[in-house]
Amino acid sequence: MQHLKFAFVFAATCALLGTAANAKPLVQLKLQGALVTHDANGAEKLVPLSATLKPGETIRYDIVASNVGTDPAAKLVPMGRIPAGTEYEAGTASLSGAARVEFSIDGGKTWALKPLVKVKTDAGIVEKPADPSAYTMLRWVNEKSIAPKQAVTYSYEVRIK
Repeated sequence: MQHLKFAFVFAATCALLGTAANAKPLVQLKLQGALVTHDANGAEKLVPLSATLKPGETIRYDIVASNVGTDPAAKLVPMGRIPAGTEYEAGTASLSGAARVEFSIDGGKTWALKPLVKVKTDAGIVEKPADPSAYTMLRWVNEKSIAPKQAVTYSYEVRIK
């Protein structure tokens, strides 16, 4: 099987919206990736990533958001990219206390719970849900704040093409 050299250029971004001018939340984001494998009994194992990955392998990304500030971090919206050469594995985004997970098929210009694409049919142009393999980004929309000195982990998986 052909090995795929995979450059890990990945950005996890975070927007803090609506915080008061005198509030002091300070959120640090840490991105971790691991290869998802299974042992002989089928139990899942996470293995550190190497520079050479093979098509069909699955990577789990964890975005750890830690509030190291003194005030709650409200309206945190962490985002993850689906790296080139991979595709999102449907249903793998954790909720981690988030109100919802939204997806983008255009690099973050628009967001939806289930993005739609236009498809030409014999009956004309219709909209249908995009295949999860077309997702380019995902984000977690939080209703709850992250308390000072607390951390929340947001996870998702991608498959190497």
